[in-house]
Amino acid sequence: MTLDLTRREWLIGGTAIGASLLAANSASAQTVPDANLNPTQQNPIRAGFNENVYGHSKKAKKVMLKAAETAHLYDFFGQRTLNKVISEMENLPGSHIAIDNGSTPFLEKSAMACAIQGGKVLAPAPTYGSVTGTAKMLGIEVVSVPVGEDMHISLDAMRAAMTDEIKLIYLCNPNNPIPSIIEKNALKDFCIEMSKRALIVIDEAYYEYVSNPDFASMKDLVTEHKNIIICRTASKIHGFAGVRIGFAFAHPDTMRLITGPFNLSLSNVAVAGAVESYQDTEYMNFIKQKNRESMDILEKMFEEFGYEYIKSNSNFAFFNAGRPSTEVATALREHGIMSGRPFPPFTNWVRMSTVKPEEMQYVVDAYKKEFG
Repeated sequence: MTLDLTRREWLIGGTAIGASLLAANSASAQTVPDANLNPTQQNPIRAGFNENVYGHSKKAKKVMLKAAETAHLYDFFGQRTLNKVISEMENLPGSHIAIDNGSTPFLEKSAMACAIQGGKVLAPAPTYGSVTGTAKMLGIEVVSVPVGEDMHISLDAMRAAMTDEIKLIYLCNPNNPIPSIIEKNALKDFCIEMSKRALIVIDEAYYEYVSNPDFASMKDLVTEHKNIIICRTASKIHGFAGVRIGFAFAHPDTMRLITGPFNLSLSNVAVAGAVESYQDTEYMNFIKQKNRESMDILEKMFEEFGYEYIKSNSNFAFFNAGRPSTEVATALREHGIMSGRPFPPFTNWVRMSTVKPEEMQYVVDAYKKEFG
């Protein structure tokens, strides 16, 4: 049984057919690694980290290998090129864009800025833990607002928990580990209203995977509203988890909270690859289609078992296995499969990342052997 309270099902029928044809053509242009159908505990199917299991695009790999030849030199110009690419893609001024080693530095620095102000952090629970984890490490109190009965982030509950002591509001959209979204109009109103009282950080790590018409990025707000930061990462659909590239979109007056005067910590290899990857729409369409194929395999199993699950807007699923997630993880590990860690209080819910469709079917078959 799916828990999906958005206004309508997005268009799957004709869109899926067209996307399948596009993905087939895209696959011929990519160097696609073989599926791991003989996994072991030493070489497992990695269905627990929300990664792009296909790796970088062919175009990105080519320029990254070339860039490695000059990796002994400082890269002063590649960042400008990447900034321009993102500026044109997002229709934002370059002055409103910052680049770093993934989105993590921006998330952590926003928590540090909150610490300097001596305030508290407001965040939903459960959610991605970079901001809240950093805040706790710095001795900042985190005000956690549980998701609603529908497993979605409740903006009304967030408003009710707001006090003058709170200096930072963190939202992950789509959320993680629950792959739900926040309705775009409600979120826009919330951001405009609450940014007058606190810094708002919206983590859009999975935004490229979303096809739900009720979703929208909040990046356009940063040109007129100074207290809003949007974080993005190349670690997901672009496959840069081990290479590290991320972005922040914010007003220049706000950007000083999360950036320095210059950044020499970026790898010229990662920057060169990102320039190509973000322009490779064929590759992104290929990854999105493969993600949909794998998600269909998972959701078919959920329906067969009668499991409660959240309609996914990301590259992972979240389902109620009716048993501790640790029990599921232990059983699947014997088949060479890694699944997600526990996410209290949803201890019977399992986060499962999509992998290649052939690997996803292997995961489903192994699950059925253990629990069918």
